[in-house]
Amino acid sequence: MMKREVMELWRVCFDDTEEFIQFYFDKKYKEENALVYWDEQGAAIAALQTPLYPMTFGVTQIVTGYISGACTHPLARARGVMTKLLREAFYVMRGRKIPVSTLIPASEWLYDYYGKMGYATVFDYTLEHYTILDKPVADHFRVEAIREVGLLTDDLFNYFQSMMRLRPCCVQHEREDFEVIVESLRMDGGALIVVYSDKNIVGMAFAEPRENHALVLDGMHDSEDVKRVALWGVMKYLDAAEIYCRVLPSGKADEHRGMARVLDVEQMLRLYAVNNPEQDLVLKVTDDWIPENTGIYVIGKGDCVCDNAKQVEAELSVQELTQLLLGYHPERFPELEPYFKKCSPFISLMLD
Repeated sequence: MMKREVMELWRVCFDDTEEFIQFYFDKKYKEENALVYWDEQGAAIAALQTPLYPMTFGVTQIVTGYISGACTHPLARARGVMTKLLREAFYVMRGRKIPVSTLIPASEWLYDYYGKMGYATVFDYTLEHYTILDKPVADHFRVEAIREVGLLTDDLFNYFQSMMRLRPCCVQHEREDFEVIVESLRMDGGALIVVYSDKNIVGMAFAEPRENHALVLDGMHDSEDVKRVALWGVMKYLDAAEIYCRVLPSGKADEHRGMARVLDVEQMLRLYAVNNPEQDLVLKVTDDWIPENTGIYVIGKGDCVCDNAKQVEAELSVQELTQLLLGYHPERFPELEPYFKKCSPFISLMLD
């Protein structure tokens, strides 16, 4: 019953094809991840899902809750319904021991909206542009385009996973999701471009056609030569003379991509302390939406405890703490920069 109601709301709110809607609700929708706001007549007027994704954090991984398909019926907007639903989602995720939530705003104005809910911009990318590339000279490279899930081997996923895990503070994808990503590319006329050197996988690019160019949603490669071969493969198999690539942020002309929010401050600071046992720090954190997070945290000797009697060294909003923990431009916080390693958080291939 609930799935059908959420699907109908999705059709009203989003401009997706029926093929994609059926695909999403078949492959990604899970009842335990869905939250629905019902009106007095029992109709679903707002909904969202919180599918779980691993994310690299220091030397370990954490589980994150991704806000997907957040929507409100047009006749029920501007009543604070989504705000109530998001706050409920915060506590549901906290109850499931999920310390961080992520999302990709569907429109520019939503950065401000989610910012007021405690989210902070942390995921950027750099957009690279390429025009006609010559066929690579090296004979030992072989390129193929994969459009069918049945052709995805363990070797392909293992290469993808190993390269993704090298990225710090990067949202990860499990095997099942890897297959969903490739199926989504196929539906959009795209493909997974794979580069081999002899029999070894040395690079890949997830590409889809746009109006007058191809867009590489993400890619990984063993060398710059392999990257160029992969881009040539994109041009060949997607019949494109022009390519745009989303790559890890370079610090120059970066574009915003997504946001994150710490849901459980103590849990995240404890993980930070474990990763940085040499650091001693006392922080006061304020969270307007999850009051349980507001407090004074004492970090030292690989542990973190809450002690509201301690002398504070720095005061942070939950948004600022999120940015520091994920290493997003710590230079913007000069007093705290020595405590937090600079990083380039990254999110990709989310079916957004």
